Amino acid sequence: MAEETELHARSSALLGTTIRGKYRLDRVLGIGGMAVVYVATHRNLKRFAVKMLHPELSIREDIRTRFLREGYAANSLEHPGAVAVLDDDVAEDGAAFLVMELLEGDSLESLWEKSGGRLSPRVVLAIGYQLLDVLAAAHAKGIVHRDIKPPNLFLTHDGTVKVLDFGIARVRDAVASGEKHTGTGMLLGTPAFMAPEQALAMSSEINGQTDVWAAGATLFTLLSGELVHLGDNAPQLLVKAATTQARSVASVAPGAPGDLVHIIDQAIAFDKAARWHSADAMRNAIEHTYLALFGEPVSRAPLAALFDGKRPGVPPAKSAGLLASPPSPASRARVTPDAPAPKSAFALSPSAHTVDVPRGAPPAQPTTSAPTTESLAGSTLLAGATPVGAPRVGMSTSKPVSSDAPDTPHGVPSRRRASRPWSSMQWRTR
Repeated sequence: MAEETELHARSSALLGTTIRGKYRLDRVLGIGGMAVVYVATHRNLKRFAVKMLHPELSIREDIRTRFLREGYAANSLEHPGAVAVLDDDVAEDGAAFLVMELLEGDSLESLWEKSGGRLSPRVVLAIGYQLLDVLAAAHAKGIVHRDIKPPNLFLTHDGTVKVLDFGIARVRDAVASGEKHTGTGMLLGTPAFMAPEQALAMSSEINGQTDVWAAGATLFTLLSGELVHLGDNAPQLLVKAATTQARSVASVAPGAPGDLVHIIDQAIAFDKAARWHSADAMRNAIEHTYLALFGEPVSRAPLAALFDGKRPGVPPAKSAGLLASPPSPASRARVTPDAPAPKSAFALSPSAHTVDVPRGAPPAQPTTSAPTTESLAGSTLLAGATPVGAPRVGMSTSKPVSSDAPDTPHGVPSRRRASRPWSSMQWRTR
């Protein structure tokens, strides 16, 4: 589309320029509906990722202020799995920007695809342990992510899971709530990873257990290559998320270890009272299950091995290696002694879709809690994805990637499978 072409051209036109006298914009990492992310070199020659809010959004003081404030949400976690924001400012053209650490590794989504769309139980448990530890730290600070899904997870070469986009959902909400400014319909995020209360826009019910549900749906997908719910399109998935108990992961991954099935199934329970009551409790269950299955503590080794060219999608032999960073003492202190012990059963589960829901769709009521896609120049662009109609692009292994970059960096040749579950159905409104 003309607007999309103009956006790419405008973003590229800034390459080689220096903002605020210190950050030279070297390369476009990704473009989303809200912002463009660049690789930048500081005048001291250190490289960073710069996420720049589009100028037409920056002129709104409420959006600009929220973007800069919420960008620092991850910093308050003081957790290695949360991406640090190092600086913020407003460029000469009025565009607000954040400066973040530049990650070296690959998106978990890309690694999952290279593994044939299924990861081994060992790898899934190792990912889940780190993810839940980050979420436990966030929830202890009163921060709910609200958009946990595979594209928002990044893996560094040493096997550290990084959770992206802390705080950005609130910025998207502010954009969505200003319909008179954007000229678009109601906006919504990724139905396949939405807990029931989020799909129903029950803002008062969205809390840490909402993230627990999304974490369970993410592990379901990584393990099975399937979505939690069956549906022909994203609106159907949204209705299913709002009204239907998710199927057991055992129905799509019958060979999965029973304890892992139980962990995932409990996470995606429709009734919040039946879910893990906290990220701490789910993380501890994963820790116990990993030790019981593999006879060793949770390790980063199977995740670092995803970069060594081996096939990580099949169950590996036992691998020793660096132990994953244990939860902080404060995090451990938050663990409740009555956390349910894992049961035995088998299960594995599906994936996701990003969507703009048409005006009037019942579940898509405006809420300050639902993650959203964003709009630009009167046409909707998918958050963290290539606009509909544009060529699909993917991340190349071992390339530096912005901590907060969209999952489809500009200008990288496509290597995605057509069956990529969370982007195969994209819906737009005018």
